[in-house]
Amino acid sequence: MSDPPRNPTDARLVLALGILLGVVGIAATAARHPKMVGMDFQVYYFAAEALLSGGDFYVASPPAHPTYGYVYPPVTLPAFVPFVLLGSWQAGFAAFTLLNVGAALGAAVLLVRWVEAYRPTPLPWLDRGLVAGFTLLSLHSASTLLYGETNFLLLLALVAGFWWLDGGGSGAENRGESKAGVAFALPAVVKLFPAAVGVWLLRRRAWRTIGAATVTGTGLFALGVGVFGVETHLTFLEVAVAPRLSSSEFAGGLPAGATLLTLRRPISVLLPNLSSSLYGPLSFALLAPVVWYCYRRVPWSSSGPDSRPDSGPISGSSSDPIPRLIAIFATMAAIVVGFPSLLLYFVYLLFPMIPLLYLLERGPARKLFVSGALVADFAVTLANVRAALAGTPGEGLLPILDPVLTLATPPLYGTVAMLGACLLYLRGREPTPADPS
Repeated sequence: MSDPPRNPTDARLVLALGILLGVVGIAATAARHPKMVGMDFQVYYFAAEALLSGGDFYVASPPAHPTYGYVYPPVTLPAFVPFVLLGSWQAGFAAFTLLNVGAALGAAVLLVRWVEAYRPTPLPWLDRGLVAGFTLLSLHSASTLLYGETNFLLLLALVAGFWWLDGGGSGAENRGESKAGVAFALPAVVKLFPAAVGVWLLRRRAWRTIGAATVTGTGLFALGVGVFGVETHLTFLEVAVAPRLSSSEFAGGLPAGATLLTLRRPISVLLPNLSSSLYGPLSFALLAPVVWYCYRRVPWSSSGPDSRPDSGPISGSSSDPIPRLIAIFATMAAIVVGFPSLLLYFVYLLFPMIPLLYLLERGPARKLFVSGALVADFAVTLANVRAALAGTPGEGLLPILDPVLTLATPPLYGTVAMLGACLLYLRGREPTPADPS
């Protein structure tokens, strides 16, 4: 691995811009739409309240948002009961916000440790502060903080899972792999789609991690069935899972104002007459070769059936971490843009995006990756841009911006650019010895 840039001004620009946009976004949304503050948390709160009163928590909804309802598996709901005991959703939201801040800062600490594990010197405090601020306050994170979403908690679990998997923390390697499996299982139980991280675990041959994740996930769902019954889980499948699998909103082209970060958007716009049921498979068909190529370029430490990718300084090796981080980025990006994800799910790309911002050596690949991250900072839709430019001289740009932002959102453009940078970096490296596949 070549030395990473000692003064990564470009990375600092990405993080500082993200923080600025996030602070402005939080302030503007809270001022213009005060009812949206705590919106998602209210869903959790009133569902937990219905649980305590013996009601149907999948029917319960906040009085201020009657069209919203609980969409997580039944086994997750008891986690929100303690907030109901505080007496009001406002008090519960304040406590949950503190928990969210703690989770975001915990994830930031691990991100900094990842970077410092591969640098000759620790990060300056300026960069540590920027990483923490970006994780907590960027436009990608602002919605989670403002609405009271669960993404920070799940991000922390994912980053901790990758940290333990790579040998971070203390204790024996086997124990670390088992902890990683438990950590990966928790986001998969809550939001389901993070279960696709298992593709990387299979490629890595992390059998203990896969086993721990499987036992944890199936154990929690079995516990949920035992406590809440089969009928409640059938309701969950009907009201939560089935709508997420539906592609009807993409039929004829996804509306420009939809707050989705997905490759299905441009496909639906460019191929409006194609059956909407094909948009998902086509998205993954386009992403699969990218992920495969990135996986092929991960150095493997042996040629036997139990071979693994070299694990780097975290676990005592001196191997180049970049191919491995790129493979993880390709995995997470494929998960986020392959599924019909909300814009705020970009937060799941902070690992390994932030380590790559600090560790990629200077060159064309780094320039493209940083450019993609800069573009992705603007987590907005065409509707947001129209509202922001209305009545200003910038309104004249709308004829140009309309088709661009109808085709895709800036975070999608940025993600595609960062994937391109990953391919460019790997293409410029000598092929590694053939792996055991």
